Amino acid sequence: MKPHQQKWIRHFENNRLNRREPEWDLPFAMEEKKRRALAWSLAEYQLGDGGGPCCLIARDADAYRASSDSTQRVTDMWFREEAEHSRLLSGAVTRLSGTFVTDTFAFRQFQRVRRFMGAQFEMLVLLQVEIISTVYYRIIRKHCDDKPIADMCGLILRDETGHISYHRDRLCADHPRGWNAIQRAWFYFLGYACAVVLWLGHGRALRDIGMRNGDFFAQVHRGLRGFVRSVGRRARRWRIEAVIAEKGNSCATAHSC
Repeated sequence: MKPHQQKWIRHFENNRLNRREPEWDLPFAMEEKKRRALAWSLAEYQLGDGGGPCCLIARDADAYRASSDSTQRVTDMWFREEAEHSRLLSGAVTRLSGTFVTDTFAFRQFQRVRRFMGAQFEMLVLLQVEIISTVYYRIIRKHCDDKPIADMCGLILRDETGHISYHRDRLCADHPRGWNAIQRAWFYFLGYACAVVLWLGHGRALRDIGMRNGDFFAQVHRGLRGFVRSVGRRARRWRIEAVIAEKGNSCATAHSC
């Protein structure tokens, strides 16, 4: 078992605790334009955020999950939280008297990309979606003017923060020397591509609830840059710890001799 996997198995187990359900039955009052925009946007997000196949679906997904018991367990726990997001979003759509979305052209294309590429690429894209989603949920929480929906965003953001950190540790374990310039550029390219897709689908709704022009991509840039920097910092920290451990082992061996 990779050291980070046990850490994240414990995290996912603990994160199931102390989760207060939003008070969906509180009195509801909202400007009609904002209600329509939120209902439409959250209904479509509910389909994508755990409402579709809530598992890895890449062509080699089974082989990746079967690589170790801990890999299978931590992957399943990650997706279980994604399914929980879909459930929470269903509560928000119902509160807003929205219509649930069962399929869209963009959703079908996204599933095709996930299936066609390998599991490592699929997880990288899903990481990008989670980074972009934190921006989306922060904007919704700030502008929704509804406590239950804001509380829902808080729960999802709590989970997404953990998911992003989990992927950081996973990528650092796979790339102990960190990312090179090409890998960083590829990460930014995928991230901005995901952001453009979300903006094309939800930008108008976000503006209708009160978001200022420029806020979305400014926050996306900060999120992507912060992740890239955190990968570099974590990789350096792990290298230093490995060197210290190696020196400690060498000293212990020499002393025993």
